[in-house]
Amino acid sequence: MDLRNFVRLLRDHWLLIGLVTVLAGACIAVLTSRMTREYSASVTFYVSAQAPTSNDPIAAYEGALFSQQEVQSYVNLLTGPRLAQSVINNLRLPMSASALSSEMSAHLIPQTVLLTATVTDTSPHRAQAIAQAVGAQFVKLVSSLERPPGKGPAMVRVTVVAPAALPVAPVSPQPLKNIAIAVGLGLLAGIGLAALRRALDTTVKSADQLTAITAGKPVLGSVPADHAARKRPLIADAAPFGPRAEAFRKLRTNLQFLDVDMPHKVLLVTSPLPQEGKSSTICNLAIALAQSGKRVILVEADLRRPRAASYLGLPGGAGVTSILLGSADISAVAQSWGDDLFTVLASGPEAPNPSELLGSQRMRQLLEELRAAYDYVLVDTPPVLPFADALATGPACDGALLVVRYGKTRVDQVRRAGDSLSAVGVTVLGTVLSMTSGKRDPGYGYGYYSRRRSPLARGEGPSQVSAGSQSAAAHPVALPRESVHD
Repeated sequence: MDLRNFVRLLRDHWLLIGLVTVLAGACIAVLTSRMTREYSASVTFYVSAQAPTSNDPIAAYEGALFSQQEVQSYVNLLTGPRLAQSVINNLRLPMSASALSSEMSAHLIPQTVLLTATVTDTSPHRAQAIAQAVGAQFVKLVSSLERPPGKGPAMVRVTVVAPAALPVAPVSPQPLKNIAIAVGLGLLAGIGLAALRRALDTTVKSADQLTAITAGKPVLGSVPADHAARKRPLIADAAPFGPRAEAFRKLRTNLQFLDVDMPHKVLLVTSPLPQEGKSSTICNLAIALAQSGKRVILVEADLRRPRAASYLGLPGGAGVTSILLGSADISAVAQSWGDDLFTVLASGPEAPNPSELLGSQRMRQLLEELRAAYDYVLVDTPPVLPFADALATGPACDGALLVVRYGKTRVDQVRRAGDSLSAVGVTVLGTVLSMTSGKRDPGYGYGYYSRRRSPLARGEGPSQVSAGSQSAAAHPVALPRESVHD
């Protein structure tokens, strides 16, 4: 993970990281506040060997070495049960020798003959009293142990050089230290969880990722998510210069310049799975292309769950199925939208065999007729993975646009959909990343334009339908635009 990916990880999962960090700090703060406060009192001893009275430096040196050796054994003696029992008897403490030993600790200062004993207790006064008793009883204990037979003077002398003082502040718990450690650990845990979540998340999250998945196929458009689109899925019903409208204008431009030497007129628009924005994308693309002066017809070849006609506010009782079954011709079922802005062939009656109809020779003939009459023929088909309809229709088209939903479509699903289309000879011309996060798609409103919708944005501009589709004008929009629903 390089620095850029790490910063992106923090940006994408800052809420999770922050929540884990705050939760860790809060939990430790609560636990710290409930912990019993403990106080420590220490006493320091000086250990010296009783050398014979002489000015011999060698004897003095040997005495110093002897003192350092003795100090090593006194560490265990300070925390042993014998001294603890002496202190208990002296202070008449209501506790056992093992319990008192657990409250005591000892350590020696390196390269010296100084020894420190520390007593930790929940009461500062009791800690001081025990430490003072330890000082007195340890001096007596060493004197009795080091006294040679015959009642001569002790060979080692222990002196208290720093008596125990009354502790004024607890040594445990340490709230600031505990919380700081908890926050640090929580931050690391949050970053770890975020990294794990990203590693386990196989959905498409960026245009670069989508390009890599599709072997370099360009991402022709990135459409930002908009909560209002559920009720108003068409860009003609939204702000004319809002983010979604601009996104489809970019898609239109990229599509027109996709391959100048070999124009693609009949385009299959599909997606790996349902609920990825396929139908709304093809409707808005038709609007954007028609607004640029192109002759456009939208063919609703999704005979299983048609949505495009309802988005456009048009009836779907007659259309593609009627033509394929020979019960009607194009001029009888074609409908115009937005004052003849573009033409729509609805799905028509429900068919029991959609795949066979869409893969028939009559479907190929229909698309060839529309190719000759229009600049763009946009074919809306069911998703690739659950149904074979797109694979049956695709060979009659010039290429496919694959709509992928941000944060929902998985990498393997995109790859499988592309492989399925390639297997039947359908070229994936590019992809469209739909419903992207608003953080990745900043708004386009710079204040240069009025927020009032223009007549062209409402689909009320001059007719853009060619003479070859005059019959479409004879079938006006049957439902009012306000009836569009998700």
